Amino acid sequence: MRFRIHKSIPLVHDLLIIVLAIYLGSFMYSRYSSYFELGDITDDLMVGYFLIVATSLLAMSELDLYKYQVILTKLRHAIALQKALFLSLVALVFFSFMFKTVDVSSSRVLLGLIYVNLSILFLITRVTIIPALFFKLVNDKIINRNLLIVGSGRLSSDHAEELIENRNSYFNIVGIADDEESDLNDHVNGIPVLGNVSNLHQMVEMYNVNDILVASDTRCDDRLHEIIDKCKASNKTIHIVSELYNIATEKIQIEEIGKVSAFRYVPPQVGHKIVYPFIKRVVDISLSLIILIGLLPVWILIGTLIKLTSKGPVFYKPVAIGQGGRPFIMYKFRSMRVNVSTNLHKEKVRKMIKQNDATKKIVNDPRITPLGRFLRKCSIDEFPQLINVLNGEMSLVGPRPCLPYEYEVMKEWQKQRCDIKPGMTGIWQIRGRDEVLFNQQVVLDLYYKEHCSVWMDLQILFSTIPVVIFGRGGA
Repeated sequence: MRFRIHKSIPLVHDLLIIVLAIYLGSFMYSRYSSYFELGDITDDLMVGYFLIVATSLLAMSELDLYKYQVILTKLRHAIALQKALFLSLVALVFFSFMFKTVDVSSSRVLLGLIYVNLSILFLITRVTIIPALFFKLVNDKIINRNLLIVGSGRLSSDHAEELIENRNSYFNIVGIADDEESDLNDHVNGIPVLGNVSNLHQMVEMYNVNDILVASDTRCDDRLHEIIDKCKASNKTIHIVSELYNIATEKIQIEEIGKVSAFRYVPPQVGHKIVYPFIKRVVDISLSLIILIGLLPVWILIGTLIKLTSKGPVFYKPVAIGQGGRPFIMYKFRSMRVNVSTNLHKEKVRKMIKQNDATKKIVNDPRITPLGRFLRKCSIDEFPQLINVLNGEMSLVGPRPCLPYEYEVMKEWQKQRCDIKPGMTGIWQIRGRDEVLFNQQVVLDLYYKEHCSVWMDLQILFSTIPVVIFGRGGA
């Protein structure tokens, strides 16, 4: 039986529980209300029921409730379930309001009964029964994943030992691929050394590898990403453990392989490629229009103050690098005096990228106007980028847009952050801002690139609000 059983069983279970909760909630409501009969199901009510099923399953998928790391951790499992049900409820009310599907959402009692039943049934069955069933399937070797470890040092050896000792792990270690031209023994901790990473493709095919764990001790970032790119070419799930990627484990709750925290790369799936970009674009346009129109008097006031306090235009329009390395005109409120040299900033940024320094702002920058200092402190100068969002050149959430002179000195692996649209805010802005090194910024951007979802975007957007209000990391 294939590995997918550990996802199909919870999915079938969830579908049955949701249908049962809808029936029980409707039955209870029919006893409570003299205007509702259990058999009186209108077309609009059926649409409402369908939305409950669809939004619940989508929310659970978004919150990783089909990943074994979540399933096996009771507290994390229970919290994620409640978040998913809340997200489903919000989505249901939104769809009901937008498309006038009101039969379910208009009755608070019916809706409350359905979601209370959902919460209770899920806590009873999903948090207790599903993990027990999963443990049995793992112990009986019905759920099994062939794992290849890439690395030749202490890191790969230690993690191999931890996986072997972890009784709950469904990974079967098929061997180790040497990441250097070193003379390894035939076996490490009883695990066969299959050869050099240059022969990775043959190893994956020969041993039917499902997952690859990159546990490399190399301190050369270029070499590490050369190995990672080779692993990506295999189109398998990759788990990365290295000093460079430790920033992800410090700043984000990330995946575990066994009991080892790891940066996870999953080959993109067709459904995610289509559904997520569509939802993201709808959210981008909707929120951008709301903010631009709703706060129009504020933008007019800021524009007037800029004109009154310093000479020059209201907007600063530099060329920035967008998705795929394509340039575009980026809009910002002007915070600097006109006709001032940018050489100081260019030199500082180039040095920061080349030497992997933190992104510290220039202290007491003489180019910035007094009003501009306030605008930058609260990131208000960046709000005109909403125009770029509406134009499709940027997104609300994504990697920070870089300038051409920054892009020129980046290494190829660092340029991967430009594979997706740049954003007005992102993970490193809320998890460190000017406290992280440049390479760590890139790793956090790459994490977002590989794991972006509707739920992650919403979390980042809400987390950005206090950062803007209190001006943390602004200049």
